[in-house]
Amino acid sequence: MKRAALVLVLLTGACVATPTPTRDELARALGESAPAVPTDITHIACEPSNPGASEVACRWRQRDGRRWQDWQSHLALAGDGWQLVDAPTLRP
Repeated sequence: MKRAALVLVLLTGACVATPTPTRDELARALGESAPAVPTDITHIACEPSNPGASEVACRWRQRDGRRWQDWQSHLALAGDGWQLVDAPTLRP
């Protein structure tokens, strides 16, 4: 029981330490580069690019018609919300 609680605490801390955009925020940041409505975005996961940097490397799944595609890009949290640092690319 103690081990499970420790793992839960560590996982919770890791999630809090890395900011991740919501589906609405990611859809807004994508804008014209890969337009999507929030309901077409799922499985958003981000990791810090460099320690101490405000930039994160994110990946997500985005609906394209009847298929889901895996995308990735770098985003930064600015004063007016999340901004793309580079153009989104399909993940292999």
